[in-house]
Amino acid sequence: MSFKTIKNIGIVVLVAVMALVGFIASQDDADTAAVGDCLKAASSSTDRMEVVDCSSPDAVSKVVKKIDGFYTQTTAETECRKVPDATGFYAETGKGPDFLLCTKEA
Repeated sequence: MSFKTIKNIGIVVLVAVMALVGFIASQDDADTAAVGDCLKAASSSTDRMEVVDCSSPDAVSKVVKKIDGFYTQTTAETECRKVPDATGFYAETGKGPDFLLCTKEA
């Protein structure tokens, strides 16, 4: 095999590994959350909340309702006030599907 062929194989393997790592990492993103799931807080203003086991000390909120669609801070707060037991919310827009999670303390 030539160096160029080995280099190309290496690039393909690297891309495949990066895709797999990205897929595995995204399994806990908030967009996978369902009613009853617990969430941990984002570590910075640019991070997304993540699903965690409800027995985890990192769990800060629990999903009581999930609604698909675009919500601003005002419309999200208004919508979640209608949900019994909801004391907070998390809305995500722009990167992937838009959705709203109405939450309560974990």
